[in-house]
Amino acid sequence: MVHSWYILYAKLVQPKSSTRYHQIATRLRVRILQGELAAGARVGSERLLGQEYQAQRNTVRQALALLESEGHLAKDDRGSFVVQSPAPKAKVFLVIVHSGTGSNISTLFDGFAAVAVQHGFEVRRVTNDPPPDSTVSPVPDDRSFTSEIAGALIWPHFPIDTARIKKIMDQVPIVLADRRIVGLATDCVRFDDVLGGKLVTRHLIELGHRRIAFLTDEVFAETVQGRWQGYILAHEEAGIRCDPRLSLLYQFIEADIFERTMRWLLNSPEARPTAIVCANDVVAFGLLRFLGSEGLRVPEDVSVTGFGDAMPEYTAAVSLTTVYQAFHEVGREAARLLIERSGQTAEERRGDVRDIALPLQLVPRGSTAKPTKAS
Repeated sequence: MVHSWYILYAKLVQPKSSTRYHQIATRLRVRILQGELAAGARVGSERLLGQEYQAQRNTVRQALALLESEGHLAKDDRGSFVVQSPAPKAKVFLVIVHSGTGSNISTLFDGFAAVAVQHGFEVRRVTNDPPPDSTVSPVPDDRSFTSEIAGALIWPHFPIDTARIKKIMDQVPIVLADRRIVGLATDCVRFDDVLGGKLVTRHLIELGHRRIAFLTDEVFAETVQGRWQGYILAHEEAGIRCDPRLSLLYQFIEADIFERTMRWLLNSPEARPTAIVCANDVVAFGLLRFLGSEGLRVPEDVSVTGFGDAMPEYTAAVSLTTVYQAFHEVGREAARLLIERSGQTAEERRGDVRDIALPLQLVPRGSTAKPTKAS
């Protein structure tokens, strides 16, 4: 394979001198860099090269000596032979994410690029949106990973082509962002979602709430499962029984089913929650709209929390209590890890898998308060 940078290199090192031996050295150098003279090939005797280039043997000898000094040729008692040209060092990181323009993805990318570029790497974004006739998030073909690719950051959406990721891992290091993949032992930089679920639920318990619901629209995501686990653990640690009717676990929320369920729950004397933990801010926004349409006040009638704080201008505008996720730091940590991994073999990477869980921060706002007696 002829690399364009080889040709550029040949032009850069071509001497400005027009002496005959420099001209011969330049022609031989280009033939070597273009692959016409392969590694290990003998370039020919001084006599034959003199005939080919119509030059004296002493001139040819000077040309060969120049190429030897540059590392292109090696000489022994049999003659001069081509030395293997070094392949270009892999200097490109791929960031494989969905095409959405959400602030989390943009923040992650900015943090990753800031560290990678500082260390001399180029960063390219690759989208992995499922085609219209499929629900599986695709992964680039492992055969498309050229020698310039040094590693990849993947933000997995499920289901995803795990088998192809495994093939890529044999070639270059992979770091997952935000969530792990079951059965796949590879590096991951994410948040401590169990802690996040605990933080927001403890906040409500400390305010005096005892009937707290958990609402999600993506039940199969590891992030959501971690937050729900934290919600359960916070109840257990406080000695409060968790009513299973208050775990509203959906995979996408159909509006009519959601509205019927919420109306039943909020009008049920025995099951009615005084607070609702939402698995993310988008779910919380939808819930706030629904509660408003039902004539219910937040936090007077029911407290509501979100998760993520990805759009602080909106969460602050509606005074939503939430949990802040520093995706910029996820990107930075993932870049540092890929840079470290880029010099390791696949066996070394598999023997030292890292799972980095970053801390989270509760952001209390006006959507939560002590439960009223009427509640």
